Amino acid sequence: MHRKLIQSWGIWAGVLIASIVGVVCIPWDLEISQFVQSIKIPGDLRKAVNLSEAFGHTIGPVAIFFTLIWIDIRNRKKLFKAALFTAICGISANAAKYVIPRLRPHSLDMAETEIATSWDTWGTPWTGSWFDEHLRSFPSGHSATAVAFAIGLYQVYPRGKWIFFTIAALACFQRLVSSAHFLSDIMGGTVLSLLISLWYWRGEHANNVNQECTIDETIAPNTLASPQRKSAATE
Repeated sequence: MHRKLIQSWGIWAGVLIASIVGVVCIPWDLEISQFVQSIKIPGDLRKAVNLSEAFGHTIGPVAIFFTLIWIDIRNRKKLFKAALFTAICGISANAAKYVIPRLRPHSLDMAETEIATSWDTWGTPWTGSWFDEHLRSFPSGHSATAVAFAIGLYQVYPRGKWIFFTIAALACFQRLVSSAHFLSDIMGGTVLSLLISLWYWRGEHANNVNQECTIDETIAPNTLASPQRKSAATE
């Protein structure tokens, strides 16, 4: 129960931090986007950031989940559950795009009126074409999918959490670098996936912590006992 509370509070802390960052950044989204575009990222690092987009694109998770489900028979049930969770988060984020239209950073020149502040990027709820991707900036579907994908993989392979969430962070940063989204859009997608995870994976976060601790506890005794077994065998 103690570990369960810690994990739940960890997710809620992530929701709170991402929400605060997103709200605070809304008035400064234009300036933040312009600042990021002015940063000169070295060639190989930029390539790595650009390639990380696949982690949040539909094709990436589908291909990886298909491969893992095919080769990892023991965790197949967990992988199906993780894949469904990722799909729910991605679909929810893309559905939310159609509630409030918002121009993407790379589409500001297509605005009918001059964009002077970040507030001018927002449109009237339930307006605009459903098929006009230039008006579907909030929330970031890639970010929601990347975060959900990392959480899903973590549920199956908890010891790889730092790898999964690092790649997810790069995928989110790529949306900012490519002018596909504002920072508040990325935070919105992140919050959405975290909130859904609290419902979808209720109780599972604690199990992963227990699993990691169990693995560590079983490895250590075996390692310490091996010399004794060897000596007993020689006697």
